Amino acid sequence: MKDFLYVDNQIAVVAKNFNVSLETLKNEVKEYLKSQNLKTSYIEQVNKLSQKASGLVLFALTSKAFERLKKQAENNLLVAKYLSVCVGNPKNNSNLFCVDEDGENLNLSTQNYVHRNSKTLKLEIIPQLNEDAVKIENGYKLLNQNQQISLVLINGGLNFEDEIQFVLSNANSPVFGDKLYGGDTLAKNTNLALSLIELKFQHPTTQKNLIFKYCVDKTKKPWSFLIDNSVLRKLELE
Repeated sequence: MKDFLYVDNQIAVVAKNFNVSLETLKNEVKEYLKSQNLKTSYIEQVNKLSQKASGLVLFALTSKAFERLKKQAENNLLVAKYLSVCVGNPKNNSNLFCVDEDGENLNLSTQNYVHRNSKTLKLEIIPQLNEDAVKIENGYKLLNQNQQISLVLINGGLNFEDEIQFVLSNANSPVFGDKLYGGDTLAKNTNLALSLIELKFQHPTTQKNLIFKYCVDKTKKPWSFLIDNSVLRKLELE
């Protein structure tokens, strides 16, 4: 099945389309495992990917695999790359948002403490760290642009898309289709143009280095406006 990129008795890597709920996806994984005679009573999602977004989802099929993969994520050994179409052009061609323990600025970066507003559910910049603060450490690179939209590659291991949405919104270029941060100004009721296109990690038992890639449909809008052969070559070199 083309949506299942890798399956063994420890992990499953699945390609998720836009607007597919995680519960639906998990049930599909269970049915696929059953069809392959890979019975398991345990299945847990390792990386977060909401119903709105598309891309790669990693499932652990044993509790030991889950704990080892989560530890990789904590130690920045599980790496994710996202591709996004944004409204407008980011105010910097490359940027980094992060919070470090001593509050010192890193070279060529911007740092802020952020927390989630309980009323609006948005992330917001706050003047100092508190118990609700979120640590964001994420960089983006501009790949292509026109007068209205931009194509951006986001490097990192973020677990929640709204952190990416916050970073790009703060760069005056919200994700296309993002209702929360104002990325739906050009088109209403469209898919969130955010996709997890690459995952790198070590297999939890064999320790083999694995890399999986997901290709967005470049014929679909808004991707079709910005993804050409030159962009594809850049992505292959990343």
